[in-house]
Amino acid sequence: MFRSTAIPRWGLLLVTLLLGAVPLVAVPTVVAGSSPHSAARWAGYPIPRTGLAAGGWIGGYRIGHTPIFLVTPTRLPNRTGYQRARLVDDLDGRRGATRAETKRAAWILSKYGGYRDAAQAAAVDASVYALLVGGRWRINGAQGSRRIDRAGDPSTVRRFARIMLNQSRRHAGQYRARVAATNADAGGTTEATVTVTDGHGRPAAGLPVTVAATGAAPVRAVTGDNGRAVARFAAPRPGWRRITATVGQVPEHRLHLRLPIRSRQAAAAEGGVRRTLVAGTRAGVRGSQTLSLKASPATVLRGSPARVTATVTGDGTTRSATGTLYGPFAAASAVQCAGAAVGTVRSSVRGNGAYTLPALKPGTAGYYVWRVAVAGTPTAIPVSGCGATTTVKAVAAVSVKALKTEMAPGPAPVQVGLSGLPTYPPFDVTLNVYGPFATKQAVTASSCSGAIHATAVQKMNGTDTLTLNPYLDATGWYALQATVPAGDLRQGSQSACAASGTVLHVS
Repeated sequence: MFRSTAIPRWGLLLVTLLLGAVPLVAVPTVVAGSSPHSAARWAGYPIPRTGLAAGGWIGGYRIGHTPIFLVTPTRLPNRTGYQRARLVDDLDGRRGATRAETKRAAWILSKYGGYRDAAQAAAVDASVYALLVGGRWRINGAQGSRRIDRAGDPSTVRRFARIMLNQSRRHAGQYRARVAATNADAGGTTEATVTVTDGHGRPAAGLPVTVAATGAAPVRAVTGDNGRAVARFAAPRPGWRRITATVGQVPEHRLHLRLPIRSRQAAAAEGGVRRTLVAGTRAGVRGSQTLSLKASPATVLRGSPARVTATVTGDGTTRSATGTLYGPFAAASAVQCAGAAVGTVRSSVRGNGAYTLPALKPGTAGYYVWRVAVAGTPTAIPVSGCGATTTVKAVAAVSVKALKTEMAPGPAPVQVGLSGLPTYPPFDVTLNVYGPFATKQAVTASSCSGAIHATAVQKMNGTDTLTLNPYLDATGWYALQATVPAGDLRQGSQSACAASGTVLHVS
């Protein structure tokens, strides 16, 4: 807490910050220089002298081009000059003006103390005394009312003072500014909204605003009754852009206090001092992403992992990628990213490149298709694609069993079993009989190769068991093997060679 012998009943807390509201007539003036100056009368009315600072004049003085208003009416007139201005936001409510009263006086001085009009300057003078000194110096108090009555236009001064005091009660305090900006797609428009509020959070109207955006000419506007100003900028290129709003002519919430050079003389506060607020934000401009899909691999067996590789270009920001595998479909021409799905997997992408998503395992033969969606960011538009057809083939389990392992020449009853394939459509299954071999060991050594003694072909469904009867007319040892041909949705397969029950002897 700073204390001065020039103003013994006040403690001065030095701070820094902002403010604003609605004017009578409010035009700011140039801030004073830093060297001490003596004051001269500026705008107001002569009144009878009393030997104290409050006598002889009601209104404002000036130091150079800067208006000042006395704040210590019972001190001696200031004949020597003033010290440099210092910022004060609290004149110590225990012994003098409260923080709220200090802010109200600062607001009136800032808003109305810079316009050279006799009645308005006299009203500022009377209002400042009413707030900072109070008691009999209020506008309806003995001293305050007497000074107004002796002004050249007392009714106007009193009316102006009441307006100033009422408005200061509504608006005084620290003004704030904030900026909100919409994201845009490249080729669109970025909209920036500047909102300014007064010391009580109410909209601050009539303040000039300059809004600047990276790569664009500044836009000038004035806050409306809602305290807002809107600026729009073309958004030609993707990326982040900085939005900065500069708000001018903002009323102060602190006194620019000038203490006297001599301690017994009057102190003053500057009038017409305004602040500038600066607020900023970032806005994203979204560009397009590209996406291409490739099945990895294009053909898998039922129950095996199926994957998709997404090749992505974008803004390099980490973002999510989601892949869904749809199917099965009966034909490749029928695939679509809709209907039943095997499941969904998720991953993330960053810079440009190829990303293989986690695998899914289709349990049914058929045709499948991937849909991949890459999330958007503030600078990238979401993208999705449907493609990367995957063929899933079934693998048949084929079994062969000789119903007679010892027989005479003639038809040989052989049971062929099939499972693991769709029931429809049926397809040809071929039973080959290799031999005859001289010994059983020769059958094993042949691995079902060499001369085919007999062949039987039979149409079978995907899950079926049939008995075939190839004719064996020569004695010897024979090997039996059934073969399923490969198809669009099935893997070619064979029964085991020389396994138990697949070797028979004709004698």
